[in-house]
Amino acid sequence: MAFIFQKVGRGRAEMFKILKNGSSSAIVPGDAVVYDYTTAADGISVILPTTALLEAFAGLVAEGTTLAASGTDGQYGKVQIYGHHAAARYAVGESIAAGQPMVPANATGAMALGVTDATTANPHIQFAFSGESVTRARSLYSTPKVAFLRTM
Repeated sequence: MAFIFQKVGRGRAEMFKILKNGSSSAIVPGDAVVYDYTTAADGISVILPTTALLEAFAGLVAEGTTLAASGTDGQYGKVQIYGHHAAARYAVGESIAAGQPMVPANATGAMALGVTDATTANPHIQFAFSGESVTRARSLYSTPKVAFLRTM
């Protein structure tokens, strides 16, 4: 498994992992991915989120990167695990304010509003935070949104 660290400088701090698409369709920039521990427990295969694997959040596919379908050239690519991501996909069913926790949304490549209390119905660990407010209702994959990640 390869990590890509940014050199120290005045720009944005970002970190990436090189991971492999474990699904039969391409995964596009901004999609949330989870480690695939149902069919390939190898630590490098990722798929779009499923109910059983929401806590295995790996990060967001890096801007400008598409992970081709499993078994084809280009199935490996950069997944951002830390820092500012300007092209996250949001599944919005309610208003989201900047700074609120985000979790992967089941069966999509989107991030949804998370919760901060582990006793509620959505007790997922928080690894991403909204970078801007979104008020559109019932919008899936609207224009890319800003998020901050820390999935290391």
